[in-house]
Amino acid sequence: MSDLEAVVQRYYGDRPVMQRIEDALRAAGVDPERPSHRDLWPFDQLHSRGIVATREHAERAHIQTGMYVLDLGCGLGGASRYLAAECGCRVAAIDLTPNFVEVARILTARCGLADRIEIRQANALALPFEDGTFDHVWSYAVTMNIPDKEGLGREVARVLKPGGCFSCNEIAQGTGGAPVFPLAWATNEASSFLVSPAVMRAVLEGNGLSILEQVDLTATRLGEKETGRTPIIELDDFSLRRQNLQSCLADGRLVAQFILAEKSG
Repeated sequence: MSDLEAVVQRYYGDRPVMQRIEDALRAAGVDPERPSHRDLWPFDQLHSRGIVATREHAERAHIQTGMYVLDLGCGLGGASRYLAAECGCRVAAIDLTPNFVEVARILTARCGLADRIEIRQANALALPFEDGTFDHVWSYAVTMNIPDKEGLGREVARVLKPGGCFSCNEIAQGTGGAPVFPLAWATNEASSFLVSPAVMRAVLEGNGLSILEQVDLTATRLGEKETGRTPIIELDDFSLRRQNLQSCLADGRLVAQFILAEKSG
């Protein structure tokens, strides 16, 4: 394991996630052993605006029934379960953090979706899949922790079928200077790896992916309101991290964007 992998795993993984989710479900009057995938939406969507943002991403990405989708950096498996249960997809999911993988598997089994979702611990820079496996590769709030964008683009392109697509919702480097830490994905520069929208576009294009859509979502992020999401994995200083993110988006240090790219046939 690299030093960076250890840093990322410590940052995300050292929390009693399963106990927190079970307690939250009981408080909501749900049997934690038999939740529906929708019961988990307040807890398993690990990005701002929760399930609303997940649904918007799926619509922008043109996710269709019957697709085989790779969820890259699946966290607790929230997007994977949405794609399987709501969109009719078959899903493979990976995450770097063992604790997340374990919880994602448990929750997926309890929802009765284990036959449609396979979850593995793996690195996005060394995907354990054959060439040309997937119709779509999905990434939400993941790339900021990946230093080797070239390697990421190469692996995404490798596992996509010809004509398959990559969708990415991420925070990118703006033109207003260095960001202020801590932020939602990193305490400091040791595990934060941002590039500009132009650089990310060039990386994907350099690996044979044609950009179909690249949308600046900064205005949406600045005006966003939480939509019923209950923080489960967040650290005690979550409010400061969120404040820093909003400030950096407002002054141009950071940019929020969505990218949809297609692999050449």
